[in-house]
Amino acid sequence: MSKVLIGIIFVMGLGGYFLYNKNQELIQLNTAYEVRDAEQREAIQAIQERMVVSQKALANLQSQNQQYEAEMANYLDIFRRHNLAQLASAKPGMIEVRANDRTKEVFDAIEKISTDLSTIND
Repeated sequence: MSKVLIGIIFVMGLGGYFLYNKNQELIQLNTAYEVRDAEQREAIQAIQERMVVSQKALANLQSQNQQYEAEMANYLDIFRRHNLAQLASAKPGMIEVRANDRTKEVFDAIEKISTDLSTIND
């Protein structure tokens, strides 16, 4: 009877030792997972914050695009209402001066934007 009891105690001791070691491994894994999860939560939060900023910038760009499209529609309407070829042949001096002035304004604006962009990195 005592041999059976010693055998049971020995088996339970080995089982307890095995379970203790397995428990220690699981504690280490759990700690590693908690660290990983915290890092992932931080990364997700950073991505969400960048997404909010991107959405605001996109909304701003969309509103600017709508303004530009409205301006374009207005200018195209002006061209539709006037026959520039006929007007240019009737009054060439008037159209030439205005066209040259507007073209110069556009080129100056493009040059200013290009200069501003090239000095951003400096």
